[in-house]
Amino acid sequence: MVKKIGFFTLCISLVMGSIVFASGTTESRPTKETVVLKMGDNIPDRTTGWGAVIEKINADFKAAHPNVQIVTESYQDQAWQEKVKIYATANQLPDVMKYWSFSTLLKPLVDGGFVEPLDLNTFKQYGYMAGSLEGNMYNGKLYGIPVSADLWVLYVNKRLFKEAGVPLPTSWEDIIAAVPKFKAKGIIPITTDGKDGWPLSITFDNIQQRISGSFEPVDRAITRKAKFTDENFVKTAKYIQNLVKAGVFQADLITTDYGAARNLFGQERAAMYLMGSWEMSLATDPNFPQTFRDNLDVIKFPVVTGGKGKADDLQAWYGGNYIVNAKSKNKALALEYLKLYAQKFPVYAWEAQACFPAQKVTARPSDTVVAKKLLQIASEATSTSGTPGLDRSTPAFKETHQDLMRQLFAGIIEPEALCAQLDAAAEKAAKE
Repeated sequence: MVKKIGFFTLCISLVMGSIVFASGTTESRPTKETVVLKMGDNIPDRTTGWGAVIEKINADFKAAHPNVQIVTESYQDQAWQEKVKIYATANQLPDVMKYWSFSTLLKPLVDGGFVEPLDLNTFKQYGYMAGSLEGNMYNGKLYGIPVSADLWVLYVNKRLFKEAGVPLPTSWEDIIAAVPKFKAKGIIPITTDGKDGWPLSITFDNIQQRISGSFEPVDRAITRKAKFTDENFVKTAKYIQNLVKAGVFQADLITTDYGAARNLFGQERAAMYLMGSWEMSLATDPNFPQTFRDNLDVIKFPVVTGGKGKADDLQAWYGGNYIVNAKSKNKALALEYLKLYAQKFPVYAWEAQACFPAQKVTARPSDTVVAKKLLQIASEATSTSGTPGLDRSTPAFKETHQDLMRQLFAGIIEPEALCAQLDAAAEKAAKE
């Protein structure tokens, strides 16, 4: 059954909420010995957005613990995931780190005894959205705290749309029709991260929903109650290849990584950016031109003309989390840090408009257009997806899923062959 994540509750709470979080003060330790607390995450930029929020929390923690030195190691998503695998093998994981709750990533660490179980009652008090903590539970125990509510959306640069004489799209057919107008102006219609594969996998799930009218076929195929060779998946693969052939995405999609795709959009070379709500800090990022920030907006994932899915069916989940190393020599200190993080993060993140927290916060008149639109998109959702398909099975299935999607978007595999190989991977994973 597809997991529901309570976005109705989320939005009501965000718009109406007046949750007040605890002050987060902690007691200093009666020692002058310097203790190094090692941290790790996937946010290399520490000057703006989410990275700046973490540094602010770190400063609070160090103020309460003058003897603690925090040493942080940061890489982009895929590089950080590879580092974690290496560090786990060598038993050198950081004391506390940002990771992901997915079964493809967290479960192997839990099974290996690398993740410290957390007290559920302690973290329940910090205003987490309905269903968000449950995504971090394995065998009845909580192993991480969620950090953001993730919505799959389309960011748009309204100035570039105006220059090309193109209205904001509601369907993928609108986008296909606009491709010649954008290209006549030297504008890339849509950019996204194709090199890492996972954005393509999430897009595959969303297009599938727009065609079939339901998110459930993905879950049913993974749990072997249906097959990836079913008609709706083949139609999805064919539809995506038509989008690529129409020139909807950047020409070097498959070699464009996360940072490069983000920069293409921020530097106003692309009219749209297909990405998650965690990029809402684009609206406040001083690294990009003021004209970009003034014209930034966000819209719902477009529908497919003739498809059964609606614009208010929302691909949304809770993915990112924070965990504590069960084998840390500073475990008590790391657990203290985690509690402070849970208290401070929603307030600091919303103040900075850095991301859409997985905890209740108070909406403000001064919120950016993007933040307000994301609230609206979430509040209007009539169904939600839960965890993306590539992260609901095994690590091997995830690798295969991403690789097949890269082949699909590159046009080097036939839709029928892709679906057959995806189904074989799901069958193999189900037997492991």
